[in-house]
Amino acid sequence: MKCLIVDDQIENRLVLAKVMDPYAQCDQAVDGAEAVELFAMHLREGQPYDLVLMDIMMPVMDGQEALRKMRELEDEAGILQENQSAIVMVTAVDATSEMKRAFEEGRCTGYINKPISRGKILVKLSELGVSPKVWW
Repeated sequence: MKCLIVDDQIENRLVLAKVMDPYAQCDQAVDGAEAVELFAMHLREGQPYDLVLMDIMMPVMDGQEALRKMRELEDEAGILQENQSAIVMVTAVDATSEMKRAFEEGRCTGYINKPISRGKILVKLSELGVSPKVWW
């Protein structure tokens, strides 16, 4: 499984990478712009990410814009929605309007509130039908 971790805070990226390490090959990006670049490159190479864990609030390009651009890339590539990457937004704030926008406009797959823990991530992935048992 291929996972892209996107967060401007190194501590958050390290926690996510540590949790995901047993289950996935993880790449990291420091903002939405870098994430979109990596996402596009892997898509062009025929090796799209299975999962993206992305912060909403970041400098340069926030998670909302990156999410929309990622979905546009998948749409342009002709990838059906049911085969698109699972994109889970990770947020530090209880931003109901931001999450509603992510679901409606960006077609995000789910969200996790910080602080991040192994349990929260594994429960969310299980809810989405993306569980370690499936990966191995």
